[in-house]
Amino acid sequence: MLFCEDPYRFLRQNEITCAQFKGADMLRIIDRRDLRGPLPDLVVEAEQFLYRHIRIGHEVIGFEGIDYWEYPREAMREALINAVIHRDYSIVGGRIRIFMFDDRIEFYSPGDLLPGVTVEKMQRLESQSKLRNPVIVEVFRDLGGFIEKMGTGIQRMARAMQEHGLAIPRFEELGGEFRLTLIGPGERFMEKAAALVRQQEINDRQRQALTYLREHGRIARQEYCRLTGVHHTVASSELRDLVDKDLISRHGAGRETYYTLT
Repeated sequence: MLFCEDPYRFLRQNEITCAQFKGADMLRIIDRRDLRGPLPDLVVEAEQFLYRHIRIGHEVIGFEGIDYWEYPREAMREALINAVIHRDYSIVGGRIRIFMFDDRIEFYSPGDLLPGVTVEKMQRLESQSKLRNPVIVEVFRDLGGFIEKMGTGIQRMARAMQEHGLAIPRFEELGGEFRLTLIGPGERFMEKAAALVRQQEINDRQRQALTYLREHGRIARQEYCRLTGVHHTVASSELRDLVDKDLISRHGAGRETYYTLT
């Protein structure tokens, strides 16, 4: 499974099926791949399938162009690697399945959870480091680039989703297999794209302020004046314009007023 050129010849369950569907159900399939090969190659190929089909936007802050992804890459990669290293390979006919929908990605891993490992603990983001396949885990760890730190994958996945403005993953035991679901932004992804269109209508001083906010987290009118060299009345007007465009949010009142990125 780890080093054979074609392990599928000897172990038919050594396979990952990736599929993308149109909408929120399985009625219309857009793309499907049945991936076969040594486990490290399967991870790379499945990861490329995910990256090929998720939506990617682009924004320009100041003079810097930044890509933003529909899902955080760290969460997708962690979900994929967990499925590969923790599944039950003794189940004949079982295979990992990754289903992509317009609003979510589902990762199916054959096998019940090990004794003491529970969905409830996962939902509470508690560490559970019992290993079904210690040799596979050891090889993936030694190869580098696959496993960062044992027992922290769930926490890293949840943190990446939250920092991306998404809900923490959903964990389910379905009787004979385990499902991990990443809930996506859905139409909110398009709302962000609309916000970027509005951002193109702002001036260079306002873009400079957005860059400052990205680095420092907040800005007040006095800081806007120092940063851009404008009078406080101009600063108030341009900050209010950014609020109206839903690019920043206002907090406090009077001298205590400050702004953060929406």
